Amino acid sequence: MPASRNTIGMALLAAALFGCGGSLNKGPDGSTGGACSTLGACECMAASDRCSARTEACWCPSECSPNIACICGGGRFLACQDKTAAVSCDAQVTRVKSMCAGMGFIDVIDNFCVNNPTCSAQCLSALTTTQSCAQFDCRFCVACDCAPPVTPNPLADCLRACDPPQPEL
Repeated sequence: MPASRNTIGMALLAAALFGCGGSLNKGPDGSTGGACSTLGACECMAASDRCSARTEACWCPSECSPNIACICGGGRFLACQDKTAAVSCDAQVTRVKSMCAGMGFIDVIDNFCVNNPTCSAQCLSALTTTQSCAQFDCRFCVACDCAPPVTPNPLADCLRACDPPQPEL
């Protein structure tokens, strides 16, 4: 007599659970607690061995422990990210800022690593010559009175693809 669908489903679920080492809550790196990008401020601090907090200046993690005292406060927790991705993106930011020193909108790249550091690092790695620095144009200005150029901009397109717009709630 053939096995019922429930028995087959349960066998598949058990095999999947065994394949995950007994936990369905493991992150892509095999650790429990999920990917760094899904963690809040306190969880990110607790996972400091593999995760890095992206914050504004003077963010104080005192909300995570009453024993933490800070000299300044008021900054915000922005995101939690994988440490290796953060290091790679930060290295690209430093390299590009050095190569493109003096460009009008180069200071905006300090925030490129906040949302998707791996993708942003890949976009920045495509800038290999000082001529490629011309891609830092008015489209990167936060408060400008100039119209964005209509010429193609591979850097802007790449970064836009890194952070697709979120659906409206």
